[in-house]
Amino acid sequence: MLSENKVSVCAILETHVEVANLDRVCKNVFRGWSWTSNGGVCQRGTRIILGWDSDVVDVMILSQTDQVIHSQIWSKADNSSIFCSFVYAKNKYQERRSLWEDLCRHKLLCLDKAWFVMGDFNSALSADDSLFGPSSLSIGMREFCDCIEEAELIDVKGHGIHFTWNQKPKEGVGLMRKIDRVMSNVKCLDLFPDAYVIYHPYRVSDHTPCILKLSNESNNSRPKPFKFANFIVSKPEFKVCVEKQWAKKIDGFAMFSVVSKLRNLKPDLRKILFQQGNLHKRVLELCLKLDEIQEKVDANPMDVNIRKLELECLKDFKIAAYDEECFLKQKSKVEWLCAGDSNTAFFHNTVKCRNNRTKIQCITDVSGRRFEGDEAVTALVDHYSAFLGKEDPVTNVNMDDVFVNVLNSVDAANMV
Repeated sequence: MLSENKVSVCAILETHVEVANLDRVCKNVFRGWSWTSNGGVCQRGTRIILGWDSDVVDVMILSQTDQVIHSQIWSKADNSSIFCSFVYAKNKYQERRSLWEDLCRHKLLCLDKAWFVMGDFNSALSADDSLFGPSSLSIGMREFCDCIEEAELIDVKGHGIHFTWNQKPKEGVGLMRKIDRVMSNVKCLDLFPDAYVIYHPYRVSDHTPCILKLSNESNNSRPKPFKFANFIVSKPEFKVCVEKQWAKKIDGFAMFSVVSKLRNLKPDLRKILFQQGNLHKRVLELCLKLDEIQEKVDANPMDVNIRKLELECLKDFKIAAYDEECFLKQKSKVEWLCAGDSNTAFFHNTVKCRNNRTKIQCITDVSGRRFEGDEAVTALVDHYSAFLGKEDPVTNVNMDDVFVNVLNSVDAANMV
């Protein structure tokens, strides 16, 4: 599993390895890797063993309990770091309360840093996460939900098995639940927008292995599809370019003419959008400039020129802020504003979460083979090429003798 998925860090949960046997077992499992465990704080056996490839990453243990190991992981390739918490929660919801408190406290350390939380939480998060059970949330599920909300964590987009744990009964169906998951804070969406998780089949175990992949080696040089930004309709150039294209005469059916004019508008609309520059950067620059001017006004309140400069800057700032708000509102698909306030951080986070949910990083073909990255694109093309067929040259047919009996022009015009 480690070699197939090129894993650099691995946490093994529910090991039950005695502390005295840890060294011998871990040397056989991890071989040349470094490793540690929380066996020293467990009452019976070892609950979490953490191993990592020291040629690829460095791992520093920040703190640990019998239910979680908090770590900071450095990548040697680009000298970047992330926080990662490996969880193996206890069975009883009363005993899990100390874990929830620990995660909420650790959130304060990872406030503006990338933080992944993964492992066996021994609790479903919603009714859909259990094959059988009541439709209402249990006490343990409610406390888990409260913890996730307070820690501001979201599920990393996953592929593969949904129910990550199964009871494997001798007879009957047995219980199936999603109690293993990988979550992250919003900062992870900034640094790793293509991160996703693959939940593998569990094979001989009763839990599925969860593989977190932080980057998707897809080709980012592909041309981006045209997207219309609503805020550009308020720009004076917009009406000019629309009138220019609509004044052109295009022969054919009315709908063909409309579609052609819309297609011809794309380059002009792209140009208008490009001229606006980076909206977020422009708002920030104008905000700093406005602060500077207003400080000058405070120092020289009778200076008319500075007052005029303030009015011009304030006008530009309001326009830029409105453009940014409209842009983010459109991208986030949110149709309301909270108390009339352009809550930019909320829109930014909504956009990131939505983009993370809608991305396709992994697909499975009709034969059950899984493809990732550029291989997924090739698999899609191959599938539809086989399904729809390919374009082949077609010879023209001589149709001179096909339509012999035709209406005369007067009758045809009368029918029209």
